[in-house]
Amino acid sequence: MSSGVAEVTRVVNAFAEAWNRHDMNAFAELFAEDAEFVNVVGIWWKGRSAIKGAHELTHQTMFKSSRLSMQEVAVRFPTPDIAIARCRWTLEGHVSPEGGALPARNGILVNTLQKLGGAWRIIDSQNTDIVEGVLSRPQ
Repeated sequence: MSSGVAEVTRVVNAFAEAWNRHDMNAFAELFAEDAEFVNVVGIWWKGRSAIKGAHELTHQTMFKSSRLSMQEVAVRFPTPDIAIARCRWTLEGHVSPEGGALPARNGILVNTLQKLGGAWRIIDSQNTDIVEGVLSRPQ
């Protein structure tokens, strides 16, 4: 594994580690100041502060006891200072807005990272739930 791939993979793993500690300060530091994030239901946050605030709220409620694991991290470099990291994830231990336990979820997370000041930071993130057996939305 090249050093660039290893560095980007560390950021992807740090995303899950901060999530699992419910440490939204560490989570937010993975993002560039002007990063954008679209979650699995299409909510679009603009800026590190908005990303942090939204995740702080959900980690006090529905994700309070959740565990996120990353699998199959694939990294490519369109340019030497831009990386696209795509990975499958599994989320367990989350609850509904009413507090009821929910089954494990699987998805794919795409992070675009840029090397800024010598460190890789997420500049854009797109998260997608995998819905088994569904080919497209009914018309």
